[in-house]
Amino acid sequence: MRYRAQPLALAPALALGLALTAPAAAQEPATVRPGMSEADVIASWGEPLARRSRGVFTYLHFQTDCLKECGTYDVVILENGQVVDAIARSRNHRYDGVSSSPADRAPGFTPPRAP
Repeated sequence: MRYRAQPLALAPALALGLALTAPAAAQEPATVRPGMSEADVIASWGEPLARRSRGVFTYLHFQTDCLKECGTYDVVILENGQVVDAIARSRNHRYDGVSSSPADRAPGFTPPRAP
């Protein structure tokens, strides 16, 4: 697609329109849903900080705006290339499924299992 210059008369109106719609869009968190592909997740949340795989599982780690308070990055878990779970604590991210780590869950000690 080639860039086409807009007439100068439209420039102030476009700038005003963008200024009025930008804050509303900025407040809306980016959403990840169960069944999305890795490409869909990246299109929604952006590039992950880290990507790790183990067997059929892939873990995508994303920057969060509450790392000190939350203690974890936002994480999307994919099984066989599809989203099955996510931890979304950032105000900028939302998971539309049922998370295995809901935001209101208090952290607690998990004792080691006996061999």
